[in-house]
Amino acid sequence: MQIKKYIAGNYSEALASIKREMGNDALILTTRSIRDDSAWNGRGASKVEITAAIDPASNNIKSEIKLISQESTIGSSNFNYAEAEPDIKSLMYSLLSQTERAKALGIKNHQLDLFSQLIKNGLNEKIIAKVFSKITVSGEDDNILSLKNKFIKIMQRLIICKGGVEASNGSLPKKVVLVGPTGAGKTTTISKIAADLIYRQKKKVALVSLDTFRVGGIEQLQIYGDIMGIPVETAQDNSGLEECVKRHSDKDVILIDTMGRCHKDHDYSAQLSKVFEGLDEIETHLVLSVVSNEKQFMKSYKQFSPLEINRVLFTKIDEGLNFGSVVNFSLRTRLPLSYLTTGQRVPEDIEVAVQDRVIRLIFN
Repeated sequence: MQIKKYIAGNYSEALASIKREMGNDALILTTRSIRDDSAWNGRGASKVEITAAIDPASNNIKSEIKLISQESTIGSSNFNYAEAEPDIKSLMYSLLSQTERAKALGIKNHQLDLFSQLIKNGLNEKIIAKVFSKITVSGEDDNILSLKNKFIKIMQRLIICKGGVEASNGSLPKKVVLVGPTGAGKTTTISKIAADLIYRQKKKVALVSLDTFRVGGIEQLQIYGDIMGIPVETAQDNSGLEECVKRHSDKDVILIDTMGRCHKDHDYSAQLSKVFEGLDEIETHLVLSVVSNEKQFMKSYKQFSPLEINRVLFTKIDEGLNFGSVVNFSLRTRLPLSYLTTGQRVPEDIEVAVQDRVIRLIFN
């Protein structure tokens, strides 16, 4: 790959030199204004610098690929090609790959900035392209803010949020089960949900733990139960769970905590199904941590799907770096979102998921 810096009195002259030496397939990597100290008159930059590149082995690279960086810098340049070339190569190849994919998906030139931003934040490129295809464009001059607003309006219709846990309308208590992989934060989350039901909704709640193997699991739940003044039970099988439910038939909601298992344990959901056998009105929430990747999300979903998952909630929002995977998973599975948790504090760090909040996450 050939990379070269061109300095000229204006952009037209620099571009003409690039076209003459590299041809129409040259890529513009960076542009910036620089000062020629010998001709500086105090009114502005006196020269321009354009860094361009060409790959002799690939003649089909289009010159319309947009600039990857623009600077407005006053001062002399100490550009070191020997040091910069490997980084520029890597950056250019990355951009080419993404841009070519974008073009293949039908992304227009004026959509590339927003497309790149959403890709960076983890949103699936095919989802982005699908949404873009539904946007009515007023012309190639459509600005990024207008495009973003149109994108958001469509996403508001696509993302499904069904609110948090609510008590049953009938005489029997609603049974709510939290399932998910090890380390997702189910026990802390179920305590937050209990606090919300008790203090905000003024409901009567009981906690039941099926996690009888993890060291400290039931003790942690018992501490939260004592603080909130609600009963905490343990059960190991179907009959034990049925007895717990009967003892607390006067409650509005019975929250059931389960043990986390690795997604490779395909028998676990079958074991849980037997424990829940015969219980009516069970609402199952899949608990996933945003610090995991999307592939792990799908493996956990497949692991617990025999339980007929009703909703998904995402934990550790405060620890996440990008959140496109949350939307990718929701749209792929069509599971409604229930909650987002944002820290370790009980009961403060939990919120009912709403479309606008989820969309703000994918825009960071």
